[in-house]
Amino acid sequence: MISIEPLDGPFGCAAHGVDLEAGVTDDQFRTLSQALYRHRVLVVKDQACDKDAYLRFGRQWGVPIQHVVDTARMPGYPDLLEVGNVAKRRQDRLTRNSAAFWHTDQSYEADVATATMLYARKVPDQGGETRILDMKAAYDNLEADLRQRIDGLTAMHYYGATSGRDGELPTPKLTDAQAAHVPPVPHPLVRPHAVTGERVLYAIGGTAFDIEGMPPEDADQLIRTLKAHCVQDRYIYAHKYEVGDIAIWDTQMTMHSATPIGAPNGPGTERLLWRISVRGIPGIYARAAAAA
Repeated sequence: MISIEPLDGPFGCAAHGVDLEAGVTDDQFRTLSQALYRHRVLVVKDQACDKDAYLRFGRQWGVPIQHVVDTARMPGYPDLLEVGNVAKRRQDRLTRNSAAFWHTDQSYEADVATATMLYARKVPDQGGETRILDMKAAYDNLEADLRQRIDGLTAMHYYGATSGRDGELPTPKLTDAQAAHVPPVPHPLVRPHAVTGERVLYAIGGTAFDIEGMPPEDADQLIRTLKAHCVQDRYIYAHKYEVGDIAIWDTQMTMHSATPIGAPNGPGTERLLWRISVRGIPGIYARAAAAA
């Protein structure tokens, strides 16, 4: 039996009684997906699965995305990324903390991510949290006139376009070859969730740099105003990982930011997580829609 309980924060839930190594049935997956869509963040506890079982679970959520930063892909498993501070390529400060700014995964692509998950393999004694922001709650609490103003507007997005803003760490720039795969793309400022249809403010941190039909200085001010509203503490849950946690967040309803971490210098300082991001809707919902 799967049990769902709230996390110690303003939103989010944890799931117990799941065994990814044995496989997740459709009924079990429906329970998990409904919990995620209701709570924005779902932490599947106490896992001890290998890469193949983890990837099999990831594919139940959608189609895994091979990251544009191809050097970050896991050898032999290009759908997985190693996140943390243990890999040689992550020893410099910016690369190690390349996700330490508010952003939404794959908002710089036309076909956006719909879920991201991190599987904790090594965790530091202190630090290493992922901060996740409930964009639905932030949107619902906007002043009515501001919600009306932004409805129907379209923002332009580019990889890392506004990282480094507001004192955040910047993300390393793409190479010319990588950038050629992800030209600027438009997304509505307010977009519907692919499964639930709920409308939410989308991806106003990290990649949004312009608004169609608006002077650049006005667009910049509006984006800054919306971001400042969203990053209030009341909308943020910071997850402190335990080994075996798989933290999943609904990327259509959240932004997130890594907590900056230093280089490892002994036991209790290493951080290693396996990341999967997916696009599209889960297979159980795609099959149901096709049969309808």
